[in-house]
Amino acid sequence: MDAVPSITTVVAQALHTAATVLREDAPQDGMAFGELWERVLARNPGLRDDWVRAAPDSPSATEARFKNYVNRNASSLVRAGWLYRAQRRWQLTGIGADALDRFPDPVDFSLEAGRRYRKWERQQHEVSLAVTALEQLPDSGCWVALEEVAEEFSIAPDVLGTVLRGTRPPGWYLVLGEDGRAGGELPLLPYERDQWLSLLDEEGVLDAGRSTVDIVRALPGRRVPVREALAAAKQPLGLEETASDEETPRQLWIIRGVDATTGVPLVRGPWRDDSKVTLDTGFPPPTTAARNLDGIRRAVETALPATGPARREAVARELDAFLNRMRKGDIVLSTDGFETYVGVVDGPAVHSAERLERPVDWRNLNKPLDFLKDLPSGLSSVVQDADSQVLEATEYAETVLALIGDMPRTAPLPTGPAVLPDATVELAEALHMPDTTWLQDCVELLRATPQLIFHGPPGTGKTYTALALARHLAGASSATNVRLVQFHPAYSYEDFFEGIRPRLGTGQDGDTGGGLAYDLVRGPLRKLADEAERRPAEVFVLVIDEINRGHLAKIFGELYFLLEYRNERVHLLYGSDDGRGFRLPPNLYILGTMNTVDRSVAYMDAAMRRRFSFMELHPDTPPVAGVLVSWLRRRAEERGEEPDSYDDSHARLLDEINRLLADGSPGDRSFRVGPSYFMQDLAHTGDGALERLWKTQIIPLLTEHHWGDGTDVEFTYGLDKLREQLGILPPSGETAGSEDP
Repeated sequence: MDAVPSITTVVAQALHTAATVLREDAPQDGMAFGELWERVLARNPGLRDDWVRAAPDSPSATEARFKNYVNRNASSLVRAGWLYRAQRRWQLTGIGADALDRFPDPVDFSLEAGRRYRKWERQQHEVSLAVTALEQLPDSGCWVALEEVAEEFSIAPDVLGTVLRGTRPPGWYLVLGEDGRAGGELPLLPYERDQWLSLLDEEGVLDAGRSTVDIVRALPGRRVPVREALAAAKQPLGLEETASDEETPRQLWIIRGVDATTGVPLVRGPWRDDSKVTLDTGFPPPTTAARNLDGIRRAVETALPATGPARREAVARELDAFLNRMRKGDIVLSTDGFETYVGVVDGPAVHSAERLERPVDWRNLNKPLDFLKDLPSGLSSVVQDADSQVLEATEYAETVLALIGDMPRTAPLPTGPAVLPDATVELAEALHMPDTTWLQDCVELLRATPQLIFHGPPGTGKTYTALALARHLAGASSATNVRLVQFHPAYSYEDFFEGIRPRLGTGQDGDTGGGLAYDLVRGPLRKLADEAERRPAEVFVLVIDEINRGHLAKIFGELYFLLEYRNERVHLLYGSDDGRGFRLPPNLYILGTMNTVDRSVAYMDAAMRRRFSFMELHPDTPPVAGVLVSWLRRRAEERGEEPDSYDDSHARLLDEINRLLADGSPGDRSFRVGPSYFMQDLAHTGDGALERLWKTQIIPLLTEHHWGDGTDVEFTYGLDKLREQLGILPPSGETAGSEDP
């Protein structure tokens, strides 16, 4: 009689068979686990019987348990970098294909994966810190060397390299060999090379000249030292356990806790007596292996299946903050009535049966701060309104440190307030304005009210001016601190600020049978506001083009209030403020543009108008009145011609159009034609350039304006007629009537 196989042996055979199927049948796209499992059993039909013999269970549960057991044990292959799993779809990596060749025996294959898993397990905390840091790299335009990252976080390079290949967290593809080679010395399959090439190309760091069919390389000049790269991405460096007491506390956390029996704040008793803070979950908390929010969410969902999704999400975020985001050296603040106590986190989280603990060095136990008198109003409102056990309020960290006399030992980063720079002559010249007067008025208005709208007829350069001013105000950080959005009738709060977005879910076996899943997705204003809150010394500008084309009350929602009261907070529609309230940071400015002649939309209501300052850009008045002449003079100069002898026919034609419009509606300034129409290549390039502009842009614009009033637009504004009235001869080779069909 054959010996009874062990569970380990059967699982090893199943995993080895799965890897073989992936290499032979799905080398590019991988395979959903459900389909893969069927192929494993078809290729090795004796596995079912071996499992029954190794793990005697009821017949109805045997195969399901076998399948789940194999799926769970595949984690060792992932940590070894042999396998990549996403949404229950398995892909073999080049490292895994190489392992199949080196370990043809299933047991040896499984034992080696287990050995690598244990090696990762011993360094999982350091790996987690490195992965968290690397998530800041995408969009940085740089790459870092694997060996250097490993040294920075005290990780064996082979452990970090293989884990990145198996888990593929954000930024994994920007960790390369010393010479910029994708994968370093580790083997790659063709699909991995293609993926790496595409990702590096998207990041703008691909060295196409040195890349070949078999090797993908990054540009040598885009490599930066890991410490410099992560510091530029605002990612603190160093390991939690080795952070020294001399480090500057980096984050401020509000911690709440009361005794379940007496209702007395814990800071009055065990927190004070035992120099700690605790987080009670009501269930066994996730282990230290739960180093990301998704893993904690899964643990909470398992522990609290009957709890509503919103509450489970709140619990998961509190756990993530306490376990992963809080670090040694951070500041904690807790209250007992009006008495406020401040301490510094002194070590990592420690687990007990139903709670988490962190050691805290309390700094003012004998001299508590007064909640109302000592704390700034913004912080006191956050503390008062918060209903979470753990809440971040890092923007007040330096203020709290100053209150308890525990100032940082190193020079802190600038914390604000942000300062708007004055308008410069260079900016005025770039916009063809005669001086800085008008632009400086804009700056002064923004200093008084951080919302400003440019309004005027079409073609007056409203959007161009708004973007130029925004980039000037943001300075060297304009590439990241300035964003443009455009409103339209279908635009909503969910598009602008944040909203629930559906995505295709996956079934148990990786197909699309899982229906829809829903995520809370941040919009452009929320993203910019969050960045502005984290970097209070920098100027951030949101440019809203065609602001009056949207339903403003619907788009802004509860943010209406914050436009006028920047120091106040409101609770958000979807609860993403975690109970602390949300504010529009004072260093976030809004520039809008509004077309005064658009008949398809209404003007702003009185409440919204009160929250904005307005500056007009009109062809009849400075600074727009002289823009076209300035542009034509500079264009002549750039072409090597005498500036004073520029061709002024375009400016004269524009003035004549606007004179006719003014005569036709003497009391209405809302419609004129701006100079931008004559400041584009279409008006100056090639034979018949102006005629094409007239046919395709000027006449249609004027036709829309005169719609229904009986004006013969072609007769009144025809290019030949205006040229004749002004004594302008068409360019040589062109004849009158060229605009007629």
